[in-house]
Amino acid sequence: MNQIFLELSKMLTELLPYLFLKGISLLALIVIFPKLVKYFIRFLDKVMLRRGFDDLLMSFTESFVSTLGYIILFFSAVGILGVRATSLMAVLGTAGLAVGLALQGSLSNLAGGVLILFFKQFTKGDYIAIASGQEGTVQSIRILYTTLVTVNNQVIIIPNSQLANGYIINYSTNPERRMDLTYSASYDDKVDDVIAVLTKIAESHPKVLKNKPITIRLKQHSASSLDYMFRVWTLQEDYWDTIFDFNETVRKEFDKHGIEIPYNKLDIYNK
Repeated sequence: MNQIFLELSKMLTELLPYLFLKGISLLALIVIFPKLVKYFIRFLDKVMLRRGFDDLLMSFTESFVSTLGYIILFFSAVGILGVRATSLMAVLGTAGLAVGLALQGSLSNLAGGVLILFFKQFTKGDYIAIASGQEGTVQSIRILYTTLVTVNNQVIIIPNSQLANGYIINYSTNPERRMDLTYSASYDDKVDDVIAVLTKIAESHPKVLKNKPITIRLKQHSASSLDYMFRVWTLQEDYWDTIFDFNETVRKEFDKHGIEIPYNKLDIYNK
């Protein structure tokens, strides 16, 4: 019994310094390496900012370097623990099919991010709409996803593959934007009178571009109203404010000129 105890004590005496060194090395790696990655990312940011790189490219590069850093950290930690890289790769190779299927979506998102940056479909600050119906201002593009901020300050996170494989409407590409509005009036109101009032409203607004055409026409005959097409041009930054102005002004001017804004009606005949 004493002999076994002595052997165990000797083994622990030999092992403790080794385990202590391994623990210190692993702790130092976990604490110091992420900080080094952050410093390196900051250095890259300064270099890219100085050379005028696109903001989206900068955020994508940050995400890529950060992910690569954690992969290096993982393999370094495994090496410190005494697991050979060749053995680990053999295990990963055996599970290659399962890993490949699991990472298929991530690789697709990575490729999508590269395509977005290469073709420059949009940049940071652009207001875009995508095929699934979401729209907002581009905040950043990361290695796997892109972040949009809506007009009511909600954050939408969209996989890059969804953006790369679907259509994108970029409202910020051109500085000017056309409004396509529809205003309805009663069948009892004269068409010329309604068009005259709407034209005056459009021409008198200070944010309507005077070098662009103003189109006010009778659009269609609906069940309870005549619908008028109202098309004007304004700058991107004035778009929403101008729409709200028109909605308020049209109501006031219609009331002023006795033009009825109709609502759905149903005629019932008794036999």
